[in-house]
Amino acid sequence: MTETKAKSRSAPRRSEESRAAILSATREELAESGWRKFSVDKVSRRAKASKQTIYRWWPAIGNMCVEAALDLVPARKEQGRDPAERIADLLSPIEEAICTGSGHAVFRGAIMAASDDKDAGETWRAWLRDNIRSPLRLILAEVATKNIIRRDYDLEKAVDTLMGPIWNRVLILRAPLPEGFSKGQAVLLLKQFSQ
Repeated sequence: MTETKAKSRSAPRRSEESRAAILSATREELAESGWRKFSVDKVSRRAKASKQTIYRWWPAIGNMCVEAALDLVPARKEQGRDPAERIADLLSPIEEAICTGSGHAVFRGAIMAASDDKDAGETWRAWLRDNIRSPLRLILAEVATKNIIRRDYDLEKAVDTLMGPIWNRVLILRAPLPEGFSKGQAVLLLKQFSQ
């Protein structure tokens, strides 16, 4: 019985370690090969995990790529009450992830996976909805009631204003974001919708 208890206590830790190793190997593979030349075999070798384990946890490999990129995004920290600061707080974690090491290459691969693979796209859109779109809607509604911006703002246009330059920078320019990107985009957005 003692042996069984020891196995059950260490199994979740090993699973979490294996999962972390697979996501780390996925980021390395995305940075080196990109999405279109992505190799599960290389991830398996790097992570010292079987392909069977990888496919069991991620039946859609695109989801693994998206999860590996989103795993780089730190928790959001709210730093102020100023509307521009609050909007910048939504983008800052993405900015940090993209600007750390080869984060821009990892995100480029994940975004491409999300555009090519239906399941990965759904995962990516759900993350954007929960972490950007929904909180942004609340912030904009609040500042509109205070007459800081027009009440007839377009939420989709707001999301495009904030996120479009990220996609351009990562996908087309193949570069990290410039310093102070989040704050600049927040100020631009509020100016666009100002009264």
